[in-house]
Amino acid sequence: MKSRYGFHVPAADNSLALVGPGEPMGELMRRYWQPLCLSGDLAHGDASLPRRVRILCEDLVVFRGPSGQVGCLELHCAHRGTSLEYGQIEAGGIRCCYHGWLFDAQGQCTDMPAEEPDMVAKMDVWQPAYPVHEFGGLVFIYMGPPELQPLFPMYDIIDVAGRDDVVLRGMRLWEDHSVGFVRDCNWLQAFENVVDAYHLLQLHAAISGDQFGSSVTAPGAPEISFEETPLGVRYHMLRDLPNGNRLERFGEACLPNIMLIPSIHEPGTDVKTKERATELSFCVPVDNETICALTIVAWPAKDGVPLEDWKPGTDTITDIRPGNFRSRPYEEKQRHPDDMEAQESQRRISVHGLEHLGRSDVGVAMLRQQFRDALKAMERGEDPPNIQRDKGANKSIPTHAWNTVTAGGAGAKAAE
Repeated sequence: MKSRYGFHVPAADNSLALVGPGEPMGELMRRYWQPLCLSGDLAHGDASLPRRVRILCEDLVVFRGPSGQVGCLELHCAHRGTSLEYGQIEAGGIRCCYHGWLFDAQGQCTDMPAEEPDMVAKMDVWQPAYPVHEFGGLVFIYMGPPELQPLFPMYDIIDVAGRDDVVLRGMRLWEDHSVGFVRDCNWLQAFENVVDAYHLLQLHAAISGDQFGSSVTAPGAPEISFEETPLGVRYHMLRDLPNGNRLERFGEACLPNIMLIPSIHEPGTDVKTKERATELSFCVPVDNETICALTIVAWPAKDGVPLEDWKPGTDTITDIRPGNFRSRPYEEKQRHPDDMEAQESQRRISVHGLEHLGRSDVGVAMLRQQFRDALKAMERGEDPPNIQRDKGANKSIPTHAWNTVTAGGAGAKAAE
């Protein structure tokens, strides 16, 4: 026995965990466009109301004006600090409820009802604001140095302009159509899960029973390896299926916080080559101990009309993973734990100094090293990975996550 007496819990690896302003990882995250909310969260016209949001430890207000333009400002009014979540949306922007100061979408104060008309120009008040980009059903903001603002990256999954066989939909990954509900923990322990292929075999099969009901968690021991990609890290799974076919699967973590997960519903019955992930999902740090996940789904369509009988690849409905809601009984969570229990119970911020990583954790170690390298690049004044500045090259950027099913079992391997 190794006594618990005197056991010391060291500090967390804050260089990778903390995302507030001025923190190394916080500054890295701010170099990229980050999703803030769904486009549908911001109604049009008279129904529109401001929305209070929190991201990367900052409290903001986001609103849609009558013209459809979206603004994102510091939450508290520059006059006396009243929250703009109670403001009134007008053609000119958002008006504070307390004394009526009006701020446009760029944050400039254009009206002070209780002051002399010339005071607006004399005081020249600006509410701190962030640039906004609305795409694919999500509202994105850029929170980094203005002079370093990159292009919005056009990955192949979402670069669908001119096509009528797919439409883009914004969704909340773990609320709208999935039941993992990972929320109350540091962003990194949730993001690392994307390249932790072995948890699929244990947590989602051996421990809790088959939670997917697909070839991904079929009986047998797959071959698993890990490799770097131009975007980040991916795992490579090769599994011989009971029906004689072979599944080849890649899941990718794209720096800084994009999750690329091919369909977990793959039955493995029909031969196919590189059936790609259909979701560009973001593991978004709300603060250091809370996350949310927003995703752009490339939804199949016919003549531009979404197919209603299709489900996203990460849609884990309750008949597959029964009872996986945050409110399910504690005993049920103990008997059939899921991603929420596994990741949130690592502590609100996992302590890397207490871990004992093995060969199965190579993907996690590779990802952490890539983050450290990205932080060093930023310190040298260089762009971190996956920053897009060339408009000509910012088209259908290749991702590397897919399912392939080949006939014949062992020895059959698709081209990478």
